[in-house]
Amino acid sequence: MAKTMGILAGILALMFIAVAPSVHGAQTYTVDWTLGTDYSSWATKAINTGDTIVFNYDGSHNVEVVDQSDYTNCVSSNAIQTYSNGKSSITLTQSGPMYFICGFPGHCSGGMQLQINVQASSSSSGGSSTTPSTPSTSPASTTPTTTTTTGSSGTAATSNINGLIFGLSVVLGTLFAFKG
Repeated sequence: MAKTMGILAGILALMFIAVAPSVHGAQTYTVDWTLGTDYSSWATKAINTGDTIVFNYDGSHNVEVVDQSDYTNCVSSNAIQTYSNGKSSITLTQSGPMYFICGFPGHCSGGMQLQINVQASSSSSGGSSTTPSTPSTSPASTTPTTTTTTGSSGTAATSNINGLIFGLSVVLGTLFAFKG
């Protein structure tokens, strides 16, 4: 009887762990970086620190992180960061506005400029600066797309591991308690 109770308690503990709410993972947003695309809807998208923006583009474009003035005036000579590998990811680590343009002549004034407003995430450790990584974009997408990435944030990954360790401890403790 004690063995059956131990097994039942272990199964219940596993079920609890399986249905317990998990930490919200960071999001990945894909931008198809091309001429003729309207990027204005990105300024109102709810994007958080810890999220990643991926720009997909061909060799006739690049992605430049610029300040607000250079964004407004399509100036690429003062770029904070430039990406040119065709698929670039930028992980957002600081809240506030961010501005992106294509630095090729005429592309920014032709509409290849994107503004986002990064909101502080409750699961973010905050306080660090934005660390751009290579963004990527595929042509013809005008609507921001979102992909949930589980465990891509250090905080989320740590929380998931801690939950797993706790759950295993409960199961093993329960089994050993009822073993005798």
